[in-house]
Amino acid sequence: GAGPPPPSLLAPNHKLCQTLTVSCKELDTLVDAAKAAGAPGAKMSGTGRGGLMLALTPGKELQDKVAEALKAAGAAHVWKTRIA
Repeated sequence: GAGPPPPSLLAPNHKLCQTLTVSCKELDTLVDAAKAAGAPGAKMSGTGRGGLMLALTPGKELQDKVAEALKAAGAAHVWKTRIA
């Protein structure tokens, strides 16, 4: 099956979503928080304005660190999963 997208594609895609005005300040803040915590890639997802973003976090330690950063940045919910 298909794996996760390469991290290098997430930032340009999120920038495009900002340009198209489908992102919002809250999502941008969460994307920035995830990247600042070490996520190699993060972006808003879905049709926008719905408050959904994703971050690639290889490894449990990084996943936990990014999850805590998202909560600290105001994320209402944080779900963690693993792609095998």
